[in-house]
Parts: sequence; C-alpha cells; structure tokens
Amino acid sequence: MVKLFAGGFPRDLEELELKDIFEQYGTVDAVNIVRDKHTGISRRFGFVDMPNEEEAVLALQNLHEASIDQDVISVTYADDRKKEKPEPAPRTFGRKVEVKVKPKIYQKVSRPGERVGGKRPRKRI
Repeated sequence: MVKLFAGGFPRDLEELELKDIFEQYGTVDAVNIVRDKHTGISRRFGFVDMPNEEEAVLALQNLHEASIDQDVISVTYADDRKKEKPEPAPRTFGRKVEVKVKPKIYQKVSRPGERVGGKRPRKRI
C-alpha cells in the first residue's frame, strides 16, 4: 500500500471528489482530508491510500502540479519524503483542470512598525 500526500486543493473539495480524481489512475482504498478541529474547515491538504504501486506512481505523475479550480495541487509520497517528484502530465477530469508552472516570486516583507534600512541602534552605557 502506498500513501500519497495531496496539498493545495480548494477548501470546498470533499473526500468523494478527491477520491474520484485519484480513481482515474487506479484503485483508492481511503481518502482523508485534514480539517480544523474547531471549525471543521478543510486545511487544504490530505492523504490518499492506494494499494497498487504502479497506479500510485501514475497518479503522482499526472496530478503533481495540476490545477483544480485555479489552485495548483502538489502530490508527493507521504511516507518517504526523499523520493523525487515526478514531472507533471496534462490531464482533465470532473473539475476544470489546467497544468501551469508558476515562477517563484519572492518579495521583502517587514513587520509592522519595523524600520526599513538603516543601522540597528547602539546600546547606551
């Protein structure tokens, strides 16, 4: 049995919908979407158990960095973080799905009330 981690999907995605998406590539034993304890709102990640290794690899290759309702999802192995991520393959299913690779954009973030630039003040003796 192979356990896959799926993250970044829309908050309104239900277990049955996630199961349907993964079942296009093979048999799915269990789906667990992680939810907030108090509110019950999805935390946008979950786990999928697939009994067949080949089907799990196929799902991983096709669904990693795919888009579900304009949210890019990430699919990796849950039990072994050292395995490589596969190349995404374009696929479509029930929901609108697009494969996009977003460039990483970094920007400087400062805390509220923090000065930007300048030197730190010296200690007074």
